Amino acid sequence: MFYELAERTLALERSGKKILRLNIGDTNLPAPRCAVEAAVKSMKEGKSGYGAASGLREFRELIAAREGCSHENVVVGPGSKHLLFALLSLLAGKGKSVALPLPSWPAYSLICAQLGSKLKTVDSSLEKNWEFNTLPKADVAVICNPLNPTSTIYKSSGLRSAIEEAEKNGTHVIVDEAYRGIAFEKFPKLGSIRLRSFSKEFSLESWRLGYAIAPENIAKKLERFNQITCTCVPGFIQAAGVACIENEKELLNTNRKIWKQRADAACSALRAHGFKFATPQSGIYAFATHEGIGDSDEYVIALLEKGVAVAPGSEFGAPGFIRICLNQPSETLKEAIGKMAQALN
Repeated sequence: MFYELAERTLALERSGKKILRLNIGDTNLPAPRCAVEAAVKSMKEGKSGYGAASGLREFRELIAAREGCSHENVVVGPGSKHLLFALLSLLAGKGKSVALPLPSWPAYSLICAQLGSKLKTVDSSLEKNWEFNTLPKADVAVICNPLNPTSTIYKSSGLRSAIEEAEKNGTHVIVDEAYRGIAFEKFPKLGSIRLRSFSKEFSLESWRLGYAIAPENIAKKLERFNQITCTCVPGFIQAAGVACIENEKELLNTNRKIWKQRADAACSALRAHGFKFATPQSGIYAFATHEGIGDSDEYVIALLEKGVAVAPGSEFGAPGFIRICLNQPSETLKEAIGKMAQALN
């Protein structure tokens, strides 16, 4: 329903209906000027040959310095979703198992279904701030931190022990850190395989740029996967990525302030209307419930008729909740949350 709802929302907009789109994780922020200028400069240089499947050496070395590893551990791809699909294809194909704490981004389970992997889910709850204590034995585990859809950060001590225990049992742990750069607090880098994205941190959603940090043997497999699929990420897009990392302190400080302001405004409005949620510790979502929500799927459809699109929690493994993307100015978010309250009746 998650992606079908997105298409339905776009169709309503095309028909002339005004929709406040809070259902998809689009930042609605402009691409950084430095990234645009670097991409244009690269294109004007006329370099159009094939690049390295693992990414430009200059880019990978910058990433390695950012992540505290060797450039041999870095593989660049057309978005972190592509790299996640590659990792699960390589490590958890048909018949293998994947451990997944809930709630989770729907793409994880959809990729597993596509590959024929068996899911082993771990339940959590709002009352426990969506924390989990351990992972079931599996071939691979996927952990999103900060967590999409809740924007909470797992406690480092509990996550560390869960990852160490899983890896000791032979599980490949993939930590998806797409929201690390816009987290409101610092937290340690855990896990031997990590994914980063330029979509949310630098508002480059449609540019499709991300990278993986992995042990050399897995990085080499990822490189070969790129060779037979995307071949390479276009050089001008990687040039934009270089510019982002060279200017990341300023860019991320600015973006974090925007997300914190939006989160504070949304939290105030949600509390005022009786919604319950875990306080976001990062951009870009709030994951809320209300005693007036029975079936979250039905609620989301009713809300769409009032001109507000949000994502149903059932798609994330948490029925009764809704995910709200905080990708609008504070006043617009307050207006949307007011309509959410109206739709409860």
